[in-house]
Amino acid sequence: MSENESQKLFQQLITANCDEAVTAAVGRHEDHIGWCPLGGNENNFGVIENQQSSPIAALIEKVTNCIDAILMRRCFEGGIDPKSDDAPRTMAQAVESFFASTHKSWYLGPVRREQAESIQIVASGSTKHPCLLVYDDGEGQHPDEFETTFLSLLRGNKNEIAFVQGKYNMGGTGAIVFCGKHRYHLIGSRRFDGTGDFGFTLIRKHPLTDEEAKSKRSTWYEYLKINGQIPWFPITELELGLANRKFTTGTIIKLYDYDLPAGTRGALPQEPRRAIDQFLFEPALPIYLVDTPERYPRNRVLQIDCFGLTYRLEREENKYVERKFSVEEADHDIGRMKITCYVFKAKVEGRSVKKLET
Repeated sequence: MSENESQKLFQQLITANCDEAVTAAVGRHEDHIGWCPLGGNENNFGVIENQQSSPIAALIEKVTNCIDAILMRRCFEGGIDPKSDDAPRTMAQAVESFFASTHKSWYLGPVRREQAESIQIVASGSTKHPCLLVYDDGEGQHPDEFETTFLSLLRGNKNEIAFVQGKYNMGGTGAIVFCGKHRYHLIGSRRFDGTGDFGFTLIRKHPLTDEEAKSKRSTWYEYLKINGQIPWFPITELELGLANRKFTTGTIIKLYDYDLPAGTRGALPQEPRRAIDQFLFEPALPIYLVDTPERYPRNRVLQIDCFGLTYRLEREENKYVERKFSVEEADHDIGRMKITCYVFKAKVEGRSVKKLET
């Protein structure tokens, strides 16, 4: 299969906005496609299926990986070994070090929005079960590194890196189970320094053959290879529907027919944003949510930055918060910590606490 054919397959996958379109794209190239078990182990079903019970929490794990990737990129760009003593010891220190000239200005709309565009969630397809494209302009990976990073399980690749959150290569798979019937999950990436080519693969739940089904064998999750390797092709840039930029380096993940819970299925800047804020209480970096007029032609706000619930509470505390206070506590396992408590008003604009939860 040529580079052009690989690129054609990727274009068909990235523009597909439902399970059926992905199945059709794969079928057109099935003579060249092979499938390998995720993590190199066909007994991966339980590991993946039992990670998350909430589709929003699973989506936040993707955002956490994006934040890690951007901090890693900044570390490499600064000539620092992330595992060395010269690297930041906490995520807060990493932000202060790598974003020294800007992070204190993120409370200003234009500055925050510019930074937020480095991590985007872009919706497409169905309004009930949308496809979600998660993008970051972080470190990215070469195609030959996919199997030891994106496609591995329980490797602990970041155990020795103090300033990142994702440690065990698990957050990348928690969202798979909330994708559509076939659990399709597209990954594409190019290294931040522009070296190497753009690689991609597709994860799915293995469709059991009649023979496998008769033997009552459990299924597993697997990823796509072409002619025995992760497919790749050279790029300068790609048009992927991102806000205010084209893709050049970094990583994209596309989740097909994502099962957002009831009450969070509106345009991303509205209901989903409120749910994301609750899980993303105080993120290290802001993110950007992008919806389209094709999905919501009457919606006037289709793009918005998102900086967690703390930012909203601080910005709107006179409206929603009765008072707040902070205490410091010591824990045997994790040491001293600061805890901030917000006491909400019983009613705001005639709405009760229950109605204000969203």
